[in-house]
Amino acid sequence: MDIQRFIIDILKKSKKPVKVGDLEKLTGCDRNSIQKAVNELSLQGKIEIDSCYNKILGLKGEHNGR
Repeated sequence: MDIQRFIIDILKKSKKPVKVGDLEKLTGCDRNSIQKAVNELSLQGKIEIDSCYNKILGLKGEHNGR
């Protein structure tokens, strides 16, 4: 499965912000590839991130995690 699609699926199911470290444990992929996918999704405007705490707040347009 594509990492970006997997991240979006996890965010749809999650009701709170998700850390990159949590995604690393769930996917089994290395942190750099997950961070790269998160950055790409953020640039595409699909997710909201909090770069200070390295958290993914949720999908754009939805209010999960807030």
